[in-house]
Amino acid sequence: MLATQELITEDQAGSIIQALEDLDKDGQDQFTTKPGYGTINLQIEEYLSQRLGQDTAGRLPIGRSRIDHGATVRRVSDRCNVLKVQRGLLVLQEALIETAERHGDSAIISFTHMQQAQPATFGHYLLAFYNRLGDSFQQLSQGYDRLNRSPLGAVGLSGTELPIDRKLTASLLGFPATVGNSLTGRDAYYQTEIAFALALIMTVLNDLCTDFHIQSATEFGYLELDDSHCSTSSIFPQKKNPVALEAVKLVAAEAHGWVAAALAIFRNEGTADQYYRSVPFLPNACTSTANMLCLTAEIVRGITVNKARCEEQLAKAWVTTSRLGNTLCLRHGADFRTAHSVVGRLVKICLARGKAPNEVTVELLQDAATEMGLSGIDISQEELSSALDYRKFLQECNSAGGVGQREFGRLLELAKDQNTEDKSWVEGKERRLAVASMEMDKATRKLKGAVAKVEVLSV
Repeated sequence: MLATQELITEDQAGSIIQALEDLDKDGQDQFTTKPGYGTINLQIEEYLSQRLGQDTAGRLPIGRSRIDHGATVRRVSDRCNVLKVQRGLLVLQEALIETAERHGDSAIISFTHMQQAQPATFGHYLLAFYNRLGDSFQQLSQGYDRLNRSPLGAVGLSGTELPIDRKLTASLLGFPATVGNSLTGRDAYYQTEIAFALALIMTVLNDLCTDFHIQSATEFGYLELDDSHCSTSSIFPQKKNPVALEAVKLVAAEAHGWVAAALAIFRNEGTADQYYRSVPFLPNACTSTANMLCLTAEIVRGITVNKARCEEQLAKAWVTTSRLGNTLCLRHGADFRTAHSVVGRLVKICLARGKAPNEVTVELLQDAATEMGLSGIDISQEELSSALDYRKFLQECNSAGGVGQREFGRLLELAKDQNTEDKSWVEGKERRLAVASMEMDKATRKLKGAVAKVEVLSV
């Protein structure tokens, strides 16, 4: 850009580029810092000065400061890290879709307050986690678009009178736009947004893994993890320890501190402290989150549903009582609250008498209704048994978003379509960065060619 704007010559630009590429090729071991020359930016300038002379090396910082230079490097790194997390999200979401499709009719029990609540299917359950992670994908996409603006050329705080071209540098670095106000070029508040998105992702993973942890315990036995995600005990030979779940939950525990730490880092913004303008743990947090997303994807793909155990428990569980309450309300004249009370009393009577749901009779229901001040419920045994049948429940719950097969199929197709769209979004961003990189290479080759011409002419 400096050469294009004639702030330095093409020969000087090419020499600087070649020297920087040589430094990158030689690696850190060949680069020696010198006391008294300040931070890495100034150390590199001194290196260039020794190699190219001060007249050339001293022109490198024209039209930029360490503040906007550092902010630009930070944003280049952060956007790559965000895309890495989004790639991890796509991997897990794809695993959730594939496993949900296999288990669209695998009946399970859903819980509230850790108490049996309603029949569900494992496929419908997994799609709920797909949707939660979909919100996180969108949150990161919005954050990406906010951070993907170039601060280069803000020149500290107030801009510059030099004829720089910020749009050109932004384009070569793959930024679609520049940070508008030069004073905000140094800001990194967006990192708090990213930290929050990462923490929320890990919270969702913690919920999923906690469910798997509980329901794979012997006392439940609804799920079983693949052997590759478990270990044995050093002393108890009968144990199958779900260590992969524990690994995810450990990172989730750490993640709960990321947001508070990020906010604390920016607490001195008003004092213009320069060392409080980035979250140092963010790259590692992104890597940890991406890794845990991929690990969870493997766990999901390897999970086994113990269908016989689930069906055995469903036959004994009072999880269709809301359906019976609806039947009394809609077909037999009871208001909802009275129907709710009658069914609640029915469950209490049956538990006291040792009756399972499939053993409920019209007489038992009439006894419950009488105790609650309601009489004359004209319901057949067939209708009563149907209302308490979990299979009927699962077949007919086709309200929007429901567990019924027709609605589950719709939700599954929506998830597949959204997953395809999200993949295209990430690929589009990666493609733009790749094109920008090629344009940068093309521009640098041209400038290095100018150096070669000068050397030939000098000979």
